[in-house]
Amino acid sequence: MAASNRVPQLSTVESLPSPKDTKLLPTTTDWLAGSSAAMCHLHSQIRRVAPYFRTALLVGERGCGEEAVAQALYQLSPVSDHPFATLTPAEVESLFDLNNASDTLAAHGLLYLPRPESLPRTAQIALLRLVRKRGPHTPRIVAFAEHSLRPLVSSGGFSAELADSLGSLRITIPPLRDRREDIPALLTLIVQNIATQSGIAPPQLAPDLLEAATKHPWYGNLMQLHSVAEGLMERAANLVLHVPDLQAVLDATPQSPPRDRRAIRMMRLDDVIQEHIRAVLFACNGNKLRTAEVLGISRSTLYRMLDNPPQQALESISPTNLGMTG
Repeated sequence: MAASNRVPQLSTVESLPSPKDTKLLPTTTDWLAGSSAAMCHLHSQIRRVAPYFRTALLVGERGCGEEAVAQALYQLSPVSDHPFATLTPAEVESLFDLNNASDTLAAHGLLYLPRPESLPRTAQIALLRLVRKRGPHTPRIVAFAEHSLRPLVSSGGFSAELADSLGSLRITIPPLRDRREDIPALLTLIVQNIATQSGIAPPQLAPDLLEAATKHPWYGNLMQLHSVAEGLMERAANLVLHVPDLQAVLDATPQSPPRDRRAIRMMRLDDVIQEHIRAVLFACNGNKLRTAEVLGISRSTLYRMLDNPPQQALESISPTNLGMTG
């Protein structure tokens, strides 16, 4: 499937049965809207890898639009005519009680794992069978984690092969505060869409409100922004909303705790080095000479470092696994 020039608005996709939230939820277009440098980079990366990838790991703070990124990858992939499935912890428990779990999963185009740390060993084994398969309609697997999956391996609860395979393609999703210039248009868009779905006229967001929204830290990211947009709609009778309206909604909305940017990722130094090497190797399309140049080391040193991890980890990061050559 040829990649379009922008991330598409996604149609309704099939999923494994799960409880549905009756609240008005944002569309994928809402989540991925924005023209900031961070979002342009994200859109470009999605378009570039979607036709080829087999597995991917989305990394970032929760509520940044992680499922929307998974759906965008799905829509631009060759398996978009097969169902999209989000495997929540509850669904994992029921699904993997079945003997034909692998066959059930194989019927899907993309499996999205919002909490891979919850996968039981039986689920990991079934997913590994899919990862090892080759074919034009093999399900793609996308997981989301706030950091790397490697610490889960160190604790003995997660398959090293599955962690390395998912982590072979890493897509970082920016938090809302790292793309502040998108906030005015994004908040306006979400308010307008909620109004359209509700069948009422949207209020006008005054410049002072939009300026204050731009300066707000939004530790809850897009989920918090959407909750605030719903709160603003409840004050739509005012027609034009100003800073006091925003502040009143913020005061009534549960706040997420601030993120400590100084927090240290608890990883072994060897794991950090290997993770960085894999990322550079992927960015260089598997070209080891170019990778060595970027890392500032000799090619023989790179070979020695690549020989260090298990062979299956190296196989999982090769461009062939991603449908790429070069």
